[in-house]
Amino acid sequence: TLTAGFLKLLLLFLLCLAPPAKAADAVRLSDVPAGLLGLHAEQLVEGDSALTLDEALAQLQSGAFKPVAMPVPDFGIGSNPVWLHLALENDTREAQPRKLLAGVTWLDRLELYVVHADGSRHAVHTGDELPDAPGLTPGMGYVLPLQLPPGRSDLLLRVASVDPMALPLELMTAEDYASHRLQFSYFYGFFFGFMIALGAYNLLLYTGTRERSYLYYALALLSVLFCNVAYTGHGADWLWPHSPDFQRYVILVSMVVYNVLGLLFASRFLMLAHYLPRTQRVVCWSMGLAVGGMLLALLLGSQLLAGSLAFVSTGAFTAGMFVLGLVSAWRQRPSARYFLLATFFGMLGVGLTAMSVWGKIPFSLFTFHAAEIGLLIEATLLALALAHWMRQHREARYLAEQVARQDALTQLNNRRAFQEAAQLLVDTSTRHDRPLSLVMMDIDHFKSINDRYGHKTGDEALVAVANMLKRMSRSSDVVARWGGEEFILLLPETGLQQAVNHAERLRRAVSELRIPAGDGVLSMTASFGIATRSAAMSLEELIHEADMQLYQAKQSGRDRVCSTPSPERACPTPLPRLLLR
Repeated sequence: TLTAGFLKLLLLFLLCLAPPAKAADAVRLSDVPAGLLGLHAEQLVEGDSALTLDEALAQLQSGAFKPVAMPVPDFGIGSNPVWLHLALENDTREAQPRKLLAGVTWLDRLELYVVHADGSRHAVHTGDELPDAPGLTPGMGYVLPLQLPPGRSDLLLRVASVDPMALPLELMTAEDYASHRLQFSYFYGFFFGFMIALGAYNLLLYTGTRERSYLYYALALLSVLFCNVAYTGHGADWLWPHSPDFQRYVILVSMVVYNVLGLLFASRFLMLAHYLPRTQRVVCWSMGLAVGGMLLALLLGSQLLAGSLAFVSTGAFTAGMFVLGLVSAWRQRPSARYFLLATFFGMLGVGLTAMSVWGKIPFSLFTFHAAEIGLLIEATLLALALAHWMRQHREARYLAEQVARQDALTQLNNRRAFQEAAQLLVDTSTRHDRPLSLVMMDIDHFKSINDRYGHKTGDEALVAVANMLKRMSRSSDVVARWGGEEFILLLPETGLQQAVNHAERLRRAVSELRIPAGDGVLSMTASFGIATRSAAMSLEELIHEADMQLYQAKQSGRDRVCSTPSPERACPTPLPRLLLR
């Protein structure tokens, strides 16, 4: 036993003295390729027990490390800890400073060991499990300083994380790092500013309209923004640097929250409860399962369960949103094409990022951030879709209101619309003491038209009279069908004589109308009553007075204009009565 222990100590001593990584060719500092170094590294997945540095060095010497087959090694959710080895050769005569970009921002624990040719070692421990994680650079990953003396240096990186382990490796000079950092600052400044502005704008729209689509969309935007702050490391660096336990779950929980809020928006926007009630029930059950599963994971303290649930729900959410857009577009739902196009870009961005992290496509600045770029496009298109959706609803409401305010046959104002518009004009006329007149008109012997020629011909006569009134009225006049064969006109800025003259023109125009009726032609006449506003006269009083004058015209023989008595005019001698041919 003593001999065995002595041999172990001797072996460890020799390993410390000898260059440990003859299995891999060293990358020369003067010839470091731009970008990712994954293909120049070797990897080893730990077994059930954790390896110490010396044990990892022994495994390296024995050839247990295997070449990395992709630019960015990826090991998925819940993988065993991984060792990466990268050999560097400083082919200058002086020590060279470098910065090593290693891993992504959400890794739980990352340990970097630098073993130099003279046997000296340097170690850095970081990861989001540690408060104030050293080297955490929001949006980039862990940037760790290196001081490489002349000769060979071996970098061994041990990474342990329950979340997906994507391990980009990049060696940068100080100038390269500053340039990268500036690019990321611009990108995230634009991204955060855009998302905050869009979310705040939609919250304001909700405040003004109380339309829940705006609320759900704003909350979905703000939740994905928070999720981005969490998984890019901005949260751990700025907001909760001393709360590693919070960081462990905040990304996963915010992913589920975003999925739920996104589905709430989609359900409201696509009106699933109305058009696709079964799909709505499936969506509700899915949201309930996602929330319930995450609560269970938190209660159990299982980061693996929470991570699995978060990524499964995000994949299902991304695909589900696209399918909802397809179904709604196929059924020609309002604004569904905008929604479908938006979700396509969102799905494309997430897919590119996922495949780049998994090593299925080349890992680059664009592919790694494609999800964020896709999200910007998706958010913009969804905002346009929501605006288009609201415009369609507003137009539909306007048309419904117009229908409710119009007479279905003649397309004139109905009684309700007339009273609303006329009241404003009467109030204005009274307040400024301006002239205003009201004319009531009734087609003479209209019942005999219906009895002799039928209601279809009677309707055609009403439409012809209505069209004539539209043509001969000013834009400021309010014209309405008062009921049956009776029409009413409110004439602002019109005194009694002007109103009488206008009514006479209308009377003659009615008598000149000719309506096809069977084998013949129908002509007709109309009677008119006029009232002019006097001091403090209400709309109801004006209508009553005009109605009394119309009654007088009827009693006087029809086909005439009667007005409030004046020195110049009373009811004139009646003209010939209704003429039928």
